[in-house]
Amino acid sequence: MGYQKKFFDYFLKGIDNGMMKVPRIRLEVRETKDKYAVRYENEWPIARTQYRELYLDGKGTLSPEKIAPQGKINYDSADGKAEFDFTFERDTELTGHMKLKLYVSADDADDMDLLVGVKKLDGIGKEVHFIGTAMSGYVKGMVARGWLRVSQRELDEKKSTPWQPYLKHRGEKRLKRGEIVPVEIEILPSSTLFRKGETLRLVVQGKDFIEGPPLGWLGYRQLANKGVHSIYAGGEYDSHLLVPVIPAAS
Repeated sequence: MGYQKKFFDYFLKGIDNGMMKVPRIRLEVRETKDKYAVRYENEWPIARTQYRELYLDGKGTLSPEKIAPQGKINYDSADGKAEFDFTFERDTELTGHMKLKLYVSADDADDMDLLVGVKKLDGIGKEVHFIGTAMSGYVKGMVARGWLRVSQRELDEKKSTPWQPYLKHRGEKRLKRGEIVPVEIEILPSSTLFRKGETLRLVVQGKDFIEGPPLGWLGYRQLANKGVHSIYAGGEYDSHLLVPVIPAAS
């Protein structure tokens, strides 16, 4: 709150308080909801970010190497989910934008809502919670979340970057029965430290992660799902999670 007041005092009241000497970016690199390290950066995304792909397979894991055998993962869009895990071999900071690329289809619907969550598990597989960013006071938040309605998947190629897709939102591209389509899902930026032996879990499902009223916990989201969703990975389908790795300070 102190920096927010300093910001408004400078830009709204014209108080010369040294605000322009404060680094542009303040990060809280989180380990848990109560433990984090504050660091300052000069740009966003961080210039030294190393973007790396973690490829999905049909067995529920993520791998830094492309998967040769093709797999198909099904889940019930009403109450099911697909999960994929990657365990870190060394301490790793992920700070910035993540993006999920998937190949998907639906046999019983001409549209899909894909709700994506990135979670952190400790060394014994217990989920580590964080303060929720979208709901004040929520203390069982995850690392980051994303959402895409598949009929709105058309990208604006000029505005999109490898780590942040921009959607055109100029009409619908409905699915045909069994049609397999590629989608790119923006995941909200975050900053999290994973220690050696801890796990990143990617979750894809057809409902909100926070239970609430019939139209979603904010009271507005009507989902377009019906029946079984399928995710394709491996072989010709390079479904992957793009993660922003920040190199350790030398």
